[in-house]
Amino acid sequence: MLMVVRDEVDIIAQNISFHLHFGIENFVITDNGSKDGTREILADFERRLGRSMMIVDDAEPAHHQSARVNRMIQIAKRKFQPRWIISSDADEFWYPASGRYDSEIDGRKNILNCYWHNFLPQPSRTWQGFTEIGEMPGYHGRMRKVFCLARGLLGLYQGNHDARAIPNIPADSDNIRVYHYPVRSYQQFERKVVQGHRATLKASYESSAAWHWAEYYKAWENGQLPQVYEELASRNRIAHDETMADLFRSGLRQVIPPSATGLGSQALQ
Repeated sequence: MLMVVRDEVDIIAQNISFHLHFGIENFVITDNGSKDGTREILADFERRLGRSMMIVDDAEPAHHQSARVNRMIQIAKRKFQPRWIISSDADEFWYPASGRYDSEIDGRKNILNCYWHNFLPQPSRTWQGFTEIGEMPGYHGRMRKVFCLARGLLGLYQGNHDARAIPNIPADSDNIRVYHYPVRSYQQFERKVVQGHRATLKASYESSAAWHWAEYYKAWENGQLPQVYEELASRNRIAHDETMADLFRSGLRQVIPPSATGLGSQALQ
């Protein structure tokens, strides 16, 4: 699993723990200049996982995601010789309904399209308890991420929605759901809007998502971002899903390093 992270202290430990629980063996993670404790949590995991995790420090503030991801692909291939690669974000939890990520790999297709299930924020709950799936500007269930066989993988395009691979034989996954928490607390949302918009400006990055961040940034400048957050929390619900809330209630927190919880010594399972 590959990730680019920046100031994700509220979710990064749960993310890594979740994917360890479901069988991810190796991680390459680029820390993009985190200042909120994220880098320290990564260092704790690195000590515990040893050679199974590699951290790349890259504090360049511009949003050069695809270049960072493609660099990590090459690092992963050299260091781990993986059979397959997932490029994730810190707010994405790749849930294999079958219990295995590779249950659909049959020797023919080499790319699986895995679709977002976007959780709407629920201000009265912590994000681990979110249960409402819906649509938000820039985030909708028709958007896919890709699970790729490493052999023949040349790189990923911006956003990790499409792969460059030879051959390129895609299929939709019926097994892997990408549970997505793009908007959690208001504080996290505000940080994401401000940092994200400024990073895209530095990189001259344009996309539909970038336009939404520009609109949100303008709302922040005008003191209206709290109202935007409330609107996101109340719009376009399309499903109720307890899968992730049940998993977190069942004890996935037990695999989080003590530096992230303050609970004392616990072993990774």
